[in-house]
Amino acid sequence: MQIAQLIVQTREGEIKAIPLQSLVLRIGRNPECDLQLNNGMVSRAHAEVRLGLRGATLTDLGSSNGTFIGDQRLLPNQPHLLADGTSFRIGAYQLTYWISAAKPQEADELALPIPDLLPLPPEGVTMRVQAAVPEAASPVLRAVEDRRASLYTRFLPDIYQENDFLQRFLHIFEDIWEPLEQRQDHISLYFDPRTCPLAFLPWLASWLDIPLNPHWPEARQRHLLTQAMELYSWRGTSYGLARLIEICTGLTTEIVEKPNEPFVFHIRISLSSATDGEAVDRAFIEELIQTHKPAHAGYILEVLP
Repeated sequence: MQIAQLIVQTREGEIKAIPLQSLVLRIGRNPECDLQLNNGMVSRAHAEVRLGLRGATLTDLGSSNGTFIGDQRLLPNQPHLLADGTSFRIGAYQLTYWISAAKPQEADELALPIPDLLPLPPEGVTMRVQAAVPEAASPVLRAVEDRRASLYTRFLPDIYQENDFLQRFLHIFEDIWEPLEQRQDHISLYFDPRTCPLAFLPWLASWLDIPLNPHWPEARQRHLLTQAMELYSWRGTSYGLARLIEICTGLTTEIVEKPNEPFVFHIRISLSSATDGEAVDRAFIEELIQTHKPAHAGYILEVLP
């Protein structure tokens, strides 16, 4: 039998193994979490590792400082499939997802000491684990299923509970329907611009009558749709116009209304404030201003290098 565990390593070199004894392992600073990481960079409910049909997935739960795989920060509430040996970082902790073979006498306990799984590295040597491509059916999932009956047998009379063939037969339907039920349980993620698939963004934008430039970075498109309702509530004001330009162009925008020039917006934009190095067309900025400024107001646009 193969079991899964998390190898937790701190910057001080302390290493411990956390076996995945349940289908969900919650990680955070809160003492109620299954794995408590007591560090100021860790949120109260930071992330979770969930065992599913395809294997183990890592999900950031909207943490303040993020969950990182290498230099990539995971999008909040978006599951990421973990391969055997994948390492990820939460605050000052380095965690490695590790699948190992359990000894027969220890398989039922699922509490293995570290020397039986992975020798401690010498001082000054960083522990590295070769990542493997996950199999079509995760060995972790098979190990979990070997220890439990099919979820569907609870609806059958007791006489069928211990039938091995029936257990395996029902697992066929469970493997088909459970992913669909899980998708239905998390259907709200498909209607949130922060977590929906990239192809859904134009569809969500059509609900709010917001044209999306397909050449924009994905992060900018998601940010615009996330802020859309707030932008609409401030539409027609200098604040709303400045926020819209900042979100659509990534440029710092300053709008001044002078007492001696009523109904005129003095708009100052600095091109040096661009963060992604993307060239911004002046005509596009003026189109945004004319579309979202009050109809009775004029404007003076100043673009600084």
